[in-house]
Amino acid sequence: MLWNCIRTVRLLRRALATSRWPPERLRAWQWRQLCRRLDHAYSNVPLYRKLYDECGFHPRDVRGLEDLGRVPVLRKERLRATAPADRVARGVRLASCRPISTSGSTGTPLQIFLDEADQCWQRATAWRILFEHGYRLTDRTVEIRATLGQRFFVQSLGVARKDWLSLRDPPAAWVAHLERTRAQVVVACATTLAALAEAASAGGARPRPRLAFSDSEPLTPPLRKSIQQGLGCDPIDVFGLVELSNFAWQCEQRQGFHVSADSHLVEIDPERATLIVTDLGMTGMPIVRYDTGDTAEIESEPCPCGRTLPRLRAIHGRAIESVVLASGQRLFWPFFHEVLGAFAEIRQWRVLALPGHTPRVQLAAASTIVPHVRRTLAAAAPELSDWEIETLPEIPWRPGEKLRLVVTGP
Repeated sequence: MLWNCIRTVRLLRRALATSRWPPERLRAWQWRQLCRRLDHAYSNVPLYRKLYDECGFHPRDVRGLEDLGRVPVLRKERLRATAPADRVARGVRLASCRPISTSGSTGTPLQIFLDEADQCWQRATAWRILFEHGYRLTDRTVEIRATLGQRFFVQSLGVARKDWLSLRDPPAAWVAHLERTRAQVVVACATTLAALAEAASAGGARPRPRLAFSDSEPLTPPLRKSIQQGLGCDPIDVFGLVELSNFAWQCEQRQGFHVSADSHLVEIDPERATLIVTDLGMTGMPIVRYDTGDTAEIESEPCPCGRTLPRLRAIHGRAIESVVLASGQRLFWPFFHEVLGAFAEIRQWRVLALPGHTPRVQLAAASTIVPHVRRTLAAAAPELSDWEIETLPEIPWRPGEKLRLVVTGP
């Protein structure tokens, strides 16, 4: 246990140092780590040996980062269809690994197996984001999840204390806990943070965490505003996957997402615009050129914060959770936010575009607004003129339920 703590701290210190490395130094680091991951995956992981042989690829075919496109892409379907024993490296015992599962938002959950080294690695990559925002080891953190996480011995000594709260508890109970413990940091998905903020405002309570981290779902401008009003701090949007830990995050400027490029190598598929990510540290169950299924845009301009890490201008979410018009144009949630956000009367909205059904826009608003919304949608994209518009007292989301602004399937 002590060695794992030391390993995590070492990884964390190095990661923080890379935030302002010259870009050339960072790229050289990525190249060295990529070579190690490719050689290791091909030599020790049956999944990659079979995938690469099928595609006629060998790690020696890559002579530099500019050749990265030659490496076969690992799709989620291929990873899911591979037997667990063939996903992990030779010598790794599945029985000694910590299994974790994805949310199954694409239809079927995917199980990931972390040995001790990979657990330390993911812990360090996630912690790095907290420390980038002024987190202190003396801070107390509250994290609100459906499944309660691990507790560590050092936390009982007052170091990096964390309280896990259940999504099954009423938001008023979360507020009471924050007030009682005076926690400085709160971590949850966007809608959970908003429910916490609303409960605080409704009860006249004033929990004032210094930091609030939002993950797992889109942090829309209305949700951000609600959290700011109820908790008194501007939430930090964080992006990651169970398979890869957190690797993209907003800085104090809130202008796009910095990529933790020392630990993750991120590309954008030129055809599908999806994020392809290589984890540069996991060895027990390597993740190399993994198609996340999430769409994003690269930002080429440097960030005013002074960090030299690459940035993503925007992360739109699942490619499957977008609407494709007859013209071939793909619409993501920011399009609908810009159009519908112009109406102060709309409290919430959601787009349902299910196979075999006419697309429908749900609005938490009075029915009198429907004609105005219809004209505005048609002006923004004429193909939306025949969509149905439904008004409701409120969109039926529960605290902790994953926010899906554009729903295209189960």
